[in-house]
Amino acid sequence: MTMSSTQTSAFQAAAGFTPASSNTLWTGIAVGILLLWGVWVFSSVYRGWATRNLAAPAAAVAAARWAVLFMIMTFMLLS
Repeated sequence: MTMSSTQTSAFQAAAGFTPASSNTLWTGIAVGILLLWGVWVFSSVYRGWATRNLAAPAAAVAAARWAVLFMIMTFMLLS
């Protein structure tokens, strides 16, 4: 749903920035959180792999799961 020109000008007057800037901000925050989650996943996988507490198939599944979810979320956020 798009905003009317009156709504856009009211938003800009109240917030001090445009709705497009707000969208960019929130999209960037969401992608940043996804990337931090990926760092956590891969560091956990590495720690399990290094201590030999994690089997290769489980590590591959964890990495693939993160990659698929990251692709889905970036598609949803950036489209």
